[in-house]
Amino acid sequence: MVIAVSDSREGEMKKVVDQVAEVCLSKEFNDLRKELENVYLKDEIDNALLTAFQDALYSILTEREELGGEKHIY
Repeated sequence: MVIAVSDSREGEMKKVVDQVAEVCLSKEFNDLRKELENVYLKDEIDNALLTAFQDALYSILTEREELGGEKHIY
């Protein structure tokens, strides 16, 4: 007899991926990312595009976490 065991880590990972995807497709994220890209490129920051993406994502996820509710990441 085989018993299916739910891996809670898999469920949590799915929630995180869903929330990150939602953020990355939002106008808020893309506006912030573009603004940061312009600043970072002007300031000649190493890996400006990647850094802008990471900073925008971190900023929005942190903001959502602070606001609480269903929008939190953890």
